[in-house]
Amino acid sequence: MENSQIQQDTQNSHQKIEQNSFDTDLKNFLEDFIRDLSKVEDQATAKALLADAETIKSQSTAPAPKKGIIKECLLSIKNILEGTAGSVLASYIPIITPLLTCL
Repeated sequence: MENSQIQQDTQNSHQKIEQNSFDTDLKNFLEDFIRDLSKVEDQATAKALLADAETIKSQSTAPAPKKGIIKECLLSIKNILEGTAGSVLASYIPIITPLLTCL
């Protein structure tokens, strides 16, 4: 179970849960990530990352986004970044994992 709250055998208790919107988090990630792709020296890697990011962007704005495609592109970005030693974009890896759990 994720993003849930449970109370058991309580009296006069209250709960409040605040959750970030997946759409907003994904949009912010994409904007920052695409902007920072210019810092990647290896152009082949940059093009592969941009292709995945643009696919996610187009799916996320589609009337019926395909979560499977978004998930696969996020996994692809994560795998590329993990395989690129010393990448200036390595800081995005911890951001991708929570996004994946929402899909």
